[in-house]
Amino acid sequence: MIKYYLIPVVILSCALSAIIVNIIKKLAIDFGFHDLPNQRKVHTEKIPTMGGIGLFGATWITMIVLNAAGIVEADKTTLRLLSTSTMFFIIGLIDDVRGVSAKSKFLLQIVAGAFFFLWNKNDLAILFNDIVFTNATLTIASAVIFAVVVNSINFIDGLDGLCGGVSFILSLVLLFFSVLTGKAYLVFLLLSLIGSIAGFLIFNFYPAKIFMGDTGSLFLGSMFAMIIMLLSYHLTESWYAFVILFTYPLLDLSLAVLRRLVTKKPLFAPDRNHIHHILMGERTKHNTVVILIYGINVIFSVLSIFSFIMPGTIVFISYFVFTAMIFCYAFYKMLKNYRRESNASGE
Repeated sequence: MIKYYLIPVVILSCALSAIIVNIIKKLAIDFGFHDLPNQRKVHTEKIPTMGGIGLFGATWITMIVLNAAGIVEADKTTLRLLSTSTMFFIIGLIDDVRGVSAKSKFLLQIVAGAFFFLWNKNDLAILFNDIVFTNATLTIASAVIFAVVVNSINFIDGLDGLCGGVSFILSLVLLFFSVLTGKAYLVFLLLSLIGSIAGFLIFNFYPAKIFMGDTGSLFLGSMFAMIIMLLSYHLTESWYAFVILFTYPLLDLSLAVLRRLVTKKPLFAPDRNHIHHILMGERTKHNTVVILIYGINVIFSVLSIFSFIMPGTIVFISYFVFTAMIFCYAFYKMLKNYRRESNASGE
């Protein structure tokens, strides 16, 4: 049954997203909701923001239509997904409109992550068969997964089309895993998400006409965190496939934390030393950097799928070598930039 709805669901969600994003773009211009340029950002003009409203709206309107048509059942799990993603959507919306401190957002992410698990305590996978985790441990694990995944997606939202494009690639692979589980609600949810991202990217490719803002990046991050946990419940022995899949955003997040520890800067302090900033610093064209990062994520996606269908030494060695190359290059460039900045400031 699912195969008959694949294309129509994506088209519906894509069309809804494009319509909503276009409306939001015009309203953002009229009401002054812009992302302003500064020394940390790449763009030099004020750009309308809150395009994430289109991502959220298109995804869940499509799911509501599918439910009304009797194709998807609005069960307890679907309501958990809707409620939790709405929490993150509202946090992002408030941040885009009024601003929310990084520490406050982090705390809210922890609370929302715990909320997702506590709604149904038996839905999170036990990764190791011989170890029984308590509900308290699993609640903490859920909160940590949310904080890590959400922030990793938020951190890569730094170039036109980057976060949306990477999220599109990640969603396609998660769709593959969802099909394997046979869980229709996950398949349709990801089809709706894929369509909404495609509709948004129409306006977000370089030069971007609108940004997703934290409204979009926090929503996408929360969706990925929830889907990963639900898939892990059904694909318990292959949890590492999801780590491999999300290596690029996780690597960028890890480097950011390590960088701030090494330079003794506040953990939540923004900077211009993310991987995409480093590549832009090599005088590479904007689109070239974005396509290069797409390519990196495609490679991790292929390794993730291979680690699931035919796990072996070659796959894992290839993964660790590729990851190490990116890490060493990025960390070397970060330290080099830090030394240059220190010398320029006379420290």
